[in-house]
Parts: sequence; structure tokens; C-alpha cells
Amino acid sequence: MRIAIIGSGISGIASARVLSRFGHEVILFERASAIGGVWALAYPEVRLQNIASHYHLTDFPWPFEPELHPTGEEIRRYLQAAVDHFSLDVRLNHEVVSLAEQPDGWDLTVQSPDGERTQRFDHVVVAVGHYSADKPGALLPGLELFKGDVLTERDVRELNVFRGRRVVVVGFGKSAVDMAAFAAERGAQVHHVFREPRWLLPRHVFGVHMANVIFARASTVMIPSWVHPSRAEALLHERLPKVVSGFWKMISLVVRAQNGLHPLWRDPQVRARMRLLEPDQTVTYQMRGATALAPDSYYPSVVKGDILPYRTGVKGFSEGALLLADGREIPCDLVVLATGHSTPQFPFLPSPYREWVESEKDGAQLYRHLLHPRIPRLSFSGFNHGFLHIPAVEIATLWLAAHLRGDLTLPPPEEMERSIEKIRAWKREHTLFEPARSCGTNTRFHQYLDTLLSDLGVTPYRKRSRLAEAVVAYGAADYAGVFDDYERARAARPLPVAPLPLDT
Repeated sequence: MRIAIIGSGISGIASARVLSRFGHEVILFERASAIGGVWALAYPEVRLQNIASHYHLTDFPWPFEPELHPTGEEIRRYLQAAVDHFSLDVRLNHEVVSLAEQPDGWDLTVQSPDGERTQRFDHVVVAVGHYSADKPGALLPGLELFKGDVLTERDVRELNVFRGRRVVVVGFGKSAVDMAAFAAERGAQVHHVFREPRWLLPRHVFGVHMANVIFARASTVMIPSWVHPSRAEALLHERLPKVVSGFWKMISLVVRAQNGLHPLWRDPQVRARMRLLEPDQTVTYQMRGATALAPDSYYPSVVKGDILPYRTGVKGFSEGALLLADGREIPCDLVVLATGHSTPQFPFLPSPYREWVESEKDGAQLYRHLLHPRIPRLSFSGFNHGFLHIPAVEIATLWLAAHLRGDLTLPPPEEMERSIEKIRAWKREHTLFEPARSCGTNTRFHQYLDTLLSDLGVTPYRKRSRLAEAVVAYGAADYAGVFDDYERARAARPLPVAPLPLDT
């Protein structure tokens, strides 16, 4: 087939690699002047929260030695190396402005420096991401009066902008705590404003890197999920809920202790500041699209008073201050609004398809986090964001390629919609809201990957022994042989087959 991929972030690149292995002609269209998606927009000194062994194409290890938590620059180098290694066809400065459905595919209209051109494709993969859209602006009363600077984290291109300033950071996601830590490290007077604190995972727990804890099945099997693919896992959650809840209570106590969220501080002002950072919800409730690692200096800076937390909303601006919802004012001359992202938008899709995928406040609702049941010859890449994101994209694309080849038949649209509704209802009851909540598999990455691999007739258990399967952390390389395993599996069973009756 001739397949267009819209977007050249990591998801688009990973999908292109898999589809090209099936002999498809694949072209990636990128509206920006560089590949990388959100990494091309990243602020200085941003680092991957995962370690390097989690974040690479399964059959293309890092061609150079990155840091344990790779920098944004290292990730951009890796992505360019992958594009070059696999000779992927990436068209930069090519913005897809519209799709027109045809009986046998799609007409893509693309705007480039050479003008506008329309091309026919058999299938389209949407890989525009849900963190790289334009950031929402500051629509707060009094903004026109404020004499200081108001930025989003994406506007911060040089960290010396914080030096010697009175800084307010608004928000509590990864970008917000990074901004607060960066500013405090540069001697700024930092005030951190948020409505609700979030769980931040420590980098190390009792000297053990967090990656060796949360990427092993002994941990992931305990996570409540909308799907439990194995019978043993399902029975654990059905029959022994107190064991599961006890496990997560233990984890929360460990995380609290590691981050200093305890009442044992002698200084009452320290106790008061740290109390403001204690989350109200459980760890599992906040495990949504992403769960941030705590910057090493964030909690120590709060203890020292270099970062002052405020648990309230924002009301607006005066000439020289940020006005808080509780009536307080913070004199400042720089405000960083790190308040997250908006619901994913797809302006190139025709009506009514665009309305269908943009209609929910928590993002596009997709079967297998991959397909809309009533939009033909169109799929989504990267809308299964999780802790092992690149293997998830590759295996989902392998699942898609099996369907395109006729090996895997889809259930009727009504059945897919019932599956989507079950997942939507579960996420809304059990996980914290965010504009892309529907697009995340997050800590449920094993449950998601296991389901897709089982659909394909491939074993999801990638370790060499049962003991290693339980306690050794998974990485991207564990899925390196999946394509070949699939080819062997399809030769050994009658085709086509239907997906398993599991919701994911």
C-alpha cells in the first residue's frame, strides 16, 4: 500500500519503520522544519523520564552512548539516526491541511514551500501527538496590566531567564516542577502555585533506580487496569483486592518517605510547606497519561524554602503581582504557565470524522487505542502513550499491518464501540482527568502489550525464565524479535483471525 503518516515524532518514525517492513511505501509529512515532534519543541535541559534502554526502536539500539536519562538533544540525535538508518522518507515543512475521503483511500492536500499539492494514499496514519499542539495562552484578568513577563514552558529557550528574577510557576506536571527546580537552582525567588499536588516518583528508592521497580511484572501485575489479559492476573484482582490495595499503600508510604512527605520535620514551617505537597488521591488514581519523576532538587528546595508552594488557583494579574484565588498576592516579574496541554485536535480531518474524534473532553476514543470504528483506512499512532511507549507504538503498528494484510479481522463497529465505552467508563472512574486521558496506557503498558501480542498469536512473555519474567525490568530490547515471531505464528495458524474478546 501507499501509506501517509502525519507527523515525524517518535510515534510516526516507529510506525514508519514497522510498516516499511511489510513492503508498504511510507511517507511521513512533517509541518515543522525538524523531526522529533515534542522533542523538537523541548525546553533546555529537559531529560527523558525513562532510562535509555526503555526508549529506542526495538531493532535499533542507541548508536552512541547516551546518558542514563537521555537529554533532549540526545533524543533528537537518535531520531535522526533512526531515520537515516532505515532510509525513511520524511518531508519536512510539509503540512497536511486537509484529507478528502475517496472510495479507495484518501486525497491528502499538503502545503509546502513549493506550494499546495494533492496526493492519493491507500491508508493514513495520524501521528500528530497530543503534547506538541500549540500551548493555550494566558486568558487571565489583568494580563494587560502586568509589567512582567508571562511565558509557557515552551517559551523558555534559555534558563538564565530565571536568574535574579521573582518567579511564579503555575501547574504541577513534569514541566512545572522542572521549571521550579531550574529557577531555584539559578538563585531565583520561586513561588509554585497549583490547585492540587501530584504524585512525583523518586528517581531512586532505597538506592534502587525506580526503573528497576516499576518496569518488572512483579509491579505491573499489581496495577488496577481496564483489562487483565491473563487468568492469574484477573483472579488476583478479583479474589485478592486487599492484597492489591495493600501493595499500593506500601508503595505510597515508600514514595512519601523518599520525597520527604512526612510529619517528622522539626521546623513547623517545613512541615507546613511539605503538607501542601501531599496528594489527596491514591497513587493508582493519578497514574494517567504520564506520571512525573521528581527532579532531584525539587523537594530539597521546598524544604530549604527556595521554592514556596501555594495550594490554590489563580485569579488574575495586577501591575506587579499574580493574584491568587484565596486572596493572596505574589509580587513577581516572571510567571511561567506550565498548566498542561489541550485536547488533541485534528483540523485536517473532514466532517463528521473530525467531530467524532474531537467530541470527548479527554481525547479521541479508539479501539485498541488505534482505530476509530467508523472511519475507514485511517489509524492513529502514539495514542497509546505509556511507560514503554516505543514498543507499544511498534506492536500496535504491527497489529495494524496484520489487519491491512488481511490476517486480522475487525469486530463489527458496534462491538468495537462497546469495548471503547467500557474503557472510557473505567478510566473516568479510576484515573485523574487530563485532556488526553483516553490516549494513555501509562503504567498499564504490560496489560496493553500482552493483549495486542496475544491477538497476533505471539507470546507476550519475553524473558528467558519465570523468575526473570517476574523480577527483571522490561526494556525495549525485550520486544526486538516480535516481527519475526509474528511471521512464524501466522504461518502456523489458520488465517484470518479475530482479536480476543478483551477490551483495550
